[in-house]
Amino acid sequence: MDGHSPHPLLLEPTPGSYAMFIPPDMSCIKIFRNALRESLKKNLFSDDDITQIELASDEALTNSISANVINHSEETIICRWMINDLKITLFILDYGSGYKSNPTIESHNASNMEDYLQNIKKYQATKPETLPYNGIKVGHKNVGKGLKIIHSLMDSVKIMFHVDGEVTESADDSRITGSIMELEYDGKKRSNQ
Repeated sequence: MDGHSPHPLLLEPTPGSYAMFIPPDMSCIKIFRNALRESLKKNLFSDDDITQIELASDEALTNSISANVINHSEETIICRWMINDLKITLFILDYGSGYKSNPTIESHNASNMEDYLQNIKKYQATKPETLPYNGIKVGHKNVGKGLKIIHSLMDSVKIMFHVDGEVTESADDSRITGSIMELEYDGKKRSNQ
């Protein structure tokens, strides 16, 4: 990154269909969130639904930016979402080495606070200490709860990989060129509960 402000590009090819091309820079999360929020409002999602979708999406995009940084990739992250009848499906594609397998929600069942803190330190050792913000590296602490938050807020979370131009649900770790996270949220289903 050269210190220049990144410029995400938003497309709306058809009503209810959106795509945003995002440089791997944390400052772009706010721009993405605003575009996502406006599309959700336009499609009549409730304020509570919008808040949940925004939080899960922020976490997913942060993970993608982090994955790109870990992999020393400055490739554009692609966010694609479709909204129909109060249901949103969001795909976030990155070019980091990403998740090595479909993760299960890990519980950090530590017997005491010292063990819990040790688990966090061990997790953080594999994550970047800095992430780009407006092209400048700034400190970022990742405590490892992003996937847990995403799973708790969305109706469905699926992780896939892109390998040699193909999309797959599993692959040899050495061949993975990035991850695709698929998030779904059904506002109608939620309002009927």
